This record gives sequence, C-alpha cells and structure tokens, in this order.
Amino acid sequence: MKGLHPAFLVLKPATADAALIAAWSSAIEAARGTVLAAAVPADVEPLEEGTVQTGFLLARFAFAPDLDSFWDAATDLAAALPPGSQALGAAGLPYEGWPGHPVPTIATVDVPASDSPRAYMLIEGTGTDETRMDAYRDIILPMLRERGAYYPLFELGGSVKLLHGQWSYGILAVSRWPDIGLARDFWFSDRYQKMAIPTRTGAGIFEVQLTVGCAG
Repeated sequence: MKGLHPAFLVLKPATADAALIAAWSSAIEAARGTVLAAAVPADVEPLEEGTVQTGFLLARFAFAPDLDSFWDAATDLAAALPPGSQALGAAGLPYEGWPGHPVPTIATVDVPASDSPRAYMLIEGTGTDETRMDAYRDIILPMLRERGAYYPLFELGGSVKLLHGQWSYGILAVSRWPDIGLARDFWFSDRYQKMAIPTRTGAGIFEVQLTVGCAG
C-alpha cells in the first residue's frame, strides 16, 4: 500500500555511557525496531558551528503505533537518561519515497555499492527566511543526489513529537550516506562551504551532527 510511513526515534543522550546506549539498542530491537545508529558523543562529529555534541541513537519502527508502544514501555530507560537528554519521534518519508519530488529519497537516488558502514547526518534547526532557505536547498539537494545520499526523515512543518527533554526547533531531518567519507566530502566541499553556507547564514539557526551507522 502506498502512503505508509515508518516512524523514527531520534535520541540524543547527554552521556558517554556506552552501556546506557546499548540498553536502549537492545530494548528497541526487542520491540522489533531497527537501530540505524548508536553512538556515544566521542563518536559523533559536530559539523555546524555552535552544535552541542551529544550521543546519537537513531531507530526506525515500521509504523507510528510501534514507536508509541515502545515508548510507553520504556519508562525505566527514559527515567535513567541524564539531564539534557532529548528524545523525539517523527514520521519518516513514505516507504516508496517521494517520486518526482526534488528532495532525494530512497525512490529517486541510485545508492552506490559500498563495503563501508552507512553514515547518518542529523539536522535540527529553525529557518527564519523562507526564500533563502529555498535557495539553499536548491544548492544542496543535487549535491546529496550526486553522492548517493537521501533523506529517510525530512520534517519541516514542526510535526515532531517531543518524547523527552526540551526541543525548540521546527526542522528535523536525517540524511543517509553510503559512507562517512561521502558525507564529509559533501560538507567540506568548496561548493558547500563557499556557496551553500553563505546562502543560509543569517537565515536560521541549525545544529548538525554526523556519525557512522550500524544498519540501514
């Protein structure tokens, strides 16, 4: 059936405790979720200036009720999260992607073969100048497509469910990369640094983090 969406859990634990992140991973897998990334802060690379470096756990559930059921049962794990941690829930893009839409999705990107683990880039923020943000996306979306990257999660409308902690942004997106080298090639390229960043400078506030994935 078309139009079905997976649901994503984005957890930013403010801890370097690998055992805590492992406990979350085990619980998610027991609930038939898929852990796509599970990293302590030392294994997460903050890319945007001013980004607060945190742990990063990304999980995908088949449908939103599956995520809701998991979270309802995760009260003990949530209670053990240290202050400053965040947990967000959001609908992903449809399983068939957005054919014909400029945003690169699984349906419209040829992902190159790679023996390396996938990588995931977490983007959070709020745009304040729609025209400039549109111009920024016109620059970067072809760059992702050229590198075989796409968005499994692309939420610009503020329909993000705060599960734990505090969150004041309106944009939540995750891009998936064939490997971390291609993600870094995108971010540190002349085109991104000299064209894309100046286009959006002053047009919003953003935090961006990158980590190697473990699935997906």
